[in-house]
Amino acid sequence: MTAEVRMERMTQNEVGEAISQDRLVIIPTGATEAHGPHMPTDTDTHQAGHIALLLAKRIGAVVAPTINYGISKTFENFPGTISLSIPLYQDLVYEVGSALVKSGFRKILILNGNRPNGTANDAVARRLQDDLDEEKSFVVTALSYWEPGALAVHALRKSEVGGMGHAGEYETSFQLAVRPELVHMDRLKGVYAPLVGWDLVAPMVPVRTYGRRPRPAKGHAAIFGNPHVASAESGKAFIKVTVDALEELMNNIQPSYEERNSGQKK
Repeated sequence: MTAEVRMERMTQNEVGEAISQDRLVIIPTGATEAHGPHMPTDTDTHQAGHIALLLAKRIGAVVAPTINYGISKTFENFPGTISLSIPLYQDLVYEVGSALVKSGFRKILILNGNRPNGTANDAVARRLQDDLDEEKSFVVTALSYWEPGALAVHALRKSEVGGMGHAGEYETSFQLAVRPELVHMDRLKGVYAPLVGWDLVAPMVPVRTYGRRPRPAKGHAAIFGNPHVASAESGKAFIKVTVDALEELMNNIQPSYEERNSGQKK
């Protein structure tokens, strides 16, 4: 088995070997969007790809190139945001997923790093099965990287509920732990963002309500949450429990792939 897990750095023969070994392939989905005055616009893309890489090394998976444009309409009024429409985004993820299935991969994980992509990815996973399962035997899982370890991260937090929305404690701590040179905490002086009724990791009532999008002219900083309490130490802890939970989840799911596909043609 090749030590390289990033598909873009593998040869076609190495990818073919991964297919013959029935390895899981991870499709990270990110975004390019405003993340406050203190963080880079590729935050979601970087974090989805980084978590995918850590997970792949643990469970012997392969990581497809990260999709770096997503559904970012919320922050469309802020510089640096490049958003796709929902139908175009879904078609993009679908085409990537279907190409991997047609090439022979039978285990697909769509690993999301941008909250609005999540429900769209669920629909793509369903569409892949609806369109391809007559000819191809495969299983596809769609989830956001923070979901399996949400309670563990919640137990470690310093911010109040609502502080881990967008560009808040979780994401800022993550970036401080991995790419501190790209985080400018000094630029948060005097910036206090609103908390939100949703939070990446806190137990919440499962309701989705959408309101008017924020605008720079109204003094909004493209932040939902509290980045002031973020730290590299917290980021390292958040990343560890996040990957631990993903590893446990996928190790529990993967045996079911073989059980469901036993006796079927590849």
